[in-house]
Amino acid sequence: EFTMMMANRKLDPDVETVFLMADEEYAHVSSSLIKQITPLSNDEKLARFVPAEIIPLLRRKLG
Repeated sequence: EFTMMMANRKLDPDVETVFLMADEEYAHVSSSLIKQITPLSNDEKLARFVPAEIIPLLRRKLG
């Protein structure tokens, strides 16, 4: 979103860019984020991002 705002500003300085955050319930969680946090997080914290049932699979694959 920041990149889009910068592009809009360069294309037309008069364009105002507004970014609205979705509620966590509707937010996207990227696989890149999961790959980064899996080795660094305990199961309780990881379960905030993914269903608890897949945590053992992530641990086997990502450490």
